Amino acid sequence: MINNLIFRFNQSSQALSIVLGCSIIILLFYVLMTDKNPSYIFEWSTSVLGTTFIVILLLLTFGSVVCALNISNHNTLNKKFWFETGLQLSNLISTIALTYTLLGISLGIGELSSSKLDVDTINQTISKLTEQFSMAFMTSVIGLPLSGILRSVLIIYYEHSRTNILNQIPNLNK
Repeated sequence: MINNLIFRFNQSSQALSIVLGCSIIILLFYVLMTDKNPSYIFEWSTSVLGTTFIVILLLLTFGSVVCALNISNHNTLNKKFWFETGLQLSNLISTIALTYTLLGISLGIGELSSSKLDVDTINQTISKLTEQFSMAFMTSVIGLPLSGILRSVLIIYYEHSRTNILNQIPNLNK
């Protein structure tokens, strides 16, 4: 019981380290390429993507990384279970990204239909519309590649672990 808790805590801390480490590396590349303050990306991401999207994305990414760690662990018996769970979590990332895209487009169109269009308000209406569309498309730009990367990692880990298991069984093909 205690060993199982220690193992799960160790895995969770490894997954958290991977997610946070990758986030810091991405932030470092962004700062080096744009010379902007790191706080700018936090402000931009919360204003464009929204806090709920970021939290959901981080939780699903964390779950996918935990699944990948379980697949790559030699002691894990249910590798197929962790593989399927990781794939579902990765697919859920792309589903959430596309849902937020449609939500942003719907909010933008709703804003356009409910506002009075005349010469005095057109600039304000277009500003609100582009803000909604920006959220809509950036969620897909971030979520879809992340989902693809996580799926690829899971598939590679799973196939590598299957190959190792098959290579350990002597005279299987004879």
